[in-house]
Amino acid sequence: MWREAIEESIAYYDKNDPIRSDILRMRYLQKNREEDVIEKLHIGRTTYQKAQQDMLSTIAICAAQKGAFQQTNTLR
Repeated sequence: MWREAIEESIAYYDKNDPIRSDILRMRYLQKNREEDVIEKLHIGRTTYQKAQQDMLSTIAICAAQKGAFQQTNTLR
């Protein structure tokens, strides 16, 4: 479920915002350090932080649509 949400988010950003797509791949899939991503993409820390917030929100929305946050009733 989460993997699908991440893949869907990457596809969305590939189409609509290549910088965010690059950040997502470099930081979370390739496991580069934040500083290295910023340097390699020639972006500022504020740009990076805003992009990160946007990406995590997009992933959360995709995951929610796939049922990742469905509440189960464990108390009986």
